[in-house]
Amino acid sequence: MTTVFLKEKKCYVCGKENRYPLVSLAFDTVGPHDLDGRSSHIRRSSVYLWVQRCISCGYCAMEIAEGNPEVRKIVRSPEYKHQLMDPAFPETANSFLCHSMIMQNQDEYADAGWSAVFAAWICDDNSFAESAIKCREKALLLFARAEELGQQFSDEKAVGKVYITDLFRRCGKFREAASICDSELEKPHPPHVLDMLYLERDLIEKGDTAAHSDSETEDLEL
Repeated sequence: MTTVFLKEKKCYVCGKENRYPLVSLAFDTVGPHDLDGRSSHIRRSSVYLWVQRCISCGYCAMEIAEGNPEVRKIVRSPEYKHQLMDPAFPETANSFLCHSMIMQNQDEYADAGWSAVFAAWICDDNSFAESAIKCREKALLLFARAEELGQQFSDEKAVGKVYITDLFRRCGKFREAASICDSELEKPHPPHVLDMLYLERDLIEKGDTAAHSDSETEDLEL
């Protein structure tokens, strides 16, 4: 089971105190994941608790009590305030996108990219299909910049290529997805990576833009 605790914290930006959720996972969550890295089972829904938003000033962070002086300028900017309340996205997606904006401003492109991916997951859950695509397109740009700067966005570089392939596929950009997938299939990757790439190739050929799990590789006929 998952236990949610509340802890009193002071916002780094405005100093207002409030209670924020902490998540305790009572059992091992190892298991199948979506091809873009989203966990199954209990962690799937805990994504809603990964970002904290100050109800006073709108600061959005993974840890609301931490930050740096530059953050205050970003939170007060018109662009940030617009994103915070953008009706085109669910509230939690806006929180992740605001955090992504902060990370991007600090040249933390890998973290910014993942925040955009998390926003896409929230959009998926709430049937904001077009908004989910926008989040994934943003993530692709941020991950591309991260790669240029040598910032890792995946523990395994090869798995990172699967994530990129999946982001393109979920956006309906099959040509780009196929190009990366085919290129990676020519490389000597570990079996679990090749299995995911073959699954991606099959989904691309079918024009499939839906979420799929790495557990589906077991049923794939090569």
